[in-house]
Amino acid sequence: MRYKDFIQLIEEIAPTREYEDIDNSGIQIYTGREEINKVLVCLDINQDVIEEAVNKNADMIITHHPLIFNPAYVIDNNDFPGRYINELIKNNISVYSAHLSFDFATKGNNFYMMQLLNLLIRDACSKEEGYYGELPEAMNFSEACEYVEDCLDLPKNYIRCVDGGKEKILKIGLCTGAGGDYIFKAAREGCDLFITGDLKLHEAQYAKAVGMSVIDAGHFGTEKNFVENMSHQIYAKSAEKGLTADVIITEANTNPYIL
Repeated sequence: MRYKDFIQLIEEIAPTREYEDIDNSGIQIYTGREEINKVLVCLDINQDVIEEAVNKNADMIITHHPLIFNPAYVIDNNDFPGRYINELIKNNISVYSAHLSFDFATKGNNFYMMQLLNLLIRDACSKEEGYYGELPEAMNFSEACEYVEDCLDLPKNYIRCVDGGKEKILKIGLCTGAGGDYIFKAAREGCDLFITGDLKLHEAQYAKAVGMSVIDAGHFGTEKNFVENMSHQIYAKSAEKGLTADVIITEANTNPYIL
């Protein structure tokens, strides 16, 4: 499809306008291609993703985390992200990031995690109010931890946990990625358990003190499903518009941690 049509399609899935002043969602590299025939979707861009995009003749990479997050005053091939930027431009591959725009999109990361956990939505969800729901049935702490690992397809012992001491867990609050800032709101809302990634020590201490359990499933662990979710939405939106999209779900491992 035409480049302009494809960008419009992505913007309908995850509008960037609201986040322009606080985030670098949107087009990051545009090499001038007027036609987009093949798109590779990934959580992050690393060397393996770039090589995969080149080998599979992708015209564009759709990533969740921005390749260019802070202003790049110098593009140095000996540094990051300069080396990646140079390699992508040389291979005529454009890059688009759907970061905060997708976190809080109607069917974005947070909504998708709620679906994966089969949460029953009792309250309206917005980025101001947070994301809350109820488990299909009350569980004890250890059962809830196993349930989250299974639903998010995480390895055993991958998560870090804070036991708030409640006998039964039912109401859940969540924020994918580094959502520790929402832990205080979740406690005030009466959540039995809060799920996020990149939990800080003082946030964990706060949760323990107020009797709310927490599961830190990792930044990667809570957002890896971006690839599956975004790919499905691109297919669906393309079909709705009568357009054709060849979407590649990356096979590259972008988790920087050794399990």
